[in-house]
Amino acid sequence: MAHSAESPRAPTSFLAKAGAVALTAVKHVPTRMVLWGLIGLVVGVIGVVLSYILGVAFMGRGAMILGYLATIPAAIPLLGAVVFGLHGLHRGAARAALALERQFGLVSHVVGRVMALVEERFGARLANLPLQQLEQALKEIVAQYLISKEDDEGRGMAAYVVRRARGVIVARIETYLLADYRELHAQDGSGGGVSVSKLRDRLSEGLSSRLAGLVMSPLNKQLAIFMTLYVLLAAGWWLWLFLILAGLGKLAGHG
Repeated sequence: MAHSAESPRAPTSFLAKAGAVALTAVKHVPTRMVLWGLIGLVVGVIGVVLSYILGVAFMGRGAMILGYLATIPAAIPLLGAVVFGLHGLHRGAARAALALERQFGLVSHVVGRVMALVEERFGARLANLPLQQLEQALKEIVAQYLISKEDDEGRGMAAYVVRRARGVIVARIETYLLADYRELHAQDGSGGGVSVSKLRDRLSEGLSSRLAGLVMSPLNKQLAIFMTLYVLLAAGWWLWLFLILAGLGKLAGHG
């Protein structure tokens, strides 16, 4: 989804441009935080119950010792609620960022800021600029943008969401811009160079279409890893504890 290019000299931050309506985009951040916290709690409780069933099946009367370690199974669901609650916070922020992109063109705003700095340095066209020189300049421009106070969004949930999304977008700008520049230069850049405005529009459209994957893919991988490790911990904590204690005992014996 493409958005109209923002004026390179726009002085306002994204939230100032979007207004109070942007707050509606973050309404599901606390909701997802609570929801995933509850999921972590429930999965932990189920895992702990399963651990006792497995303990009785494999340890027989020896499973009675599990009753003296009630602190560990009681803490596991609480730990899950905290960890998965934080995951829900990040997941909600990602969804809110996508909503802000759909409503107000967050990608276009960030790309416009960076490309304004590119235009200030090189002018309206990148005339036969060597790729290595552009790459070095982009690193400096991105660093300049990140430390600038122009896009200081202040505090609050909406500002947190925008800062996270902006970090994801800026981290990919250099890669995609260099690829777009190389392609456009091969098409029509000989002699006259590549138009910064054309490059900005192309970059904005490309990043906007990829934003969902950029913000959600790492979270989906994180969820798969977290859930696997958490289930293994909750359902087999007594086994891991036994192996750890047995290992420590062997070390002490050799010592």
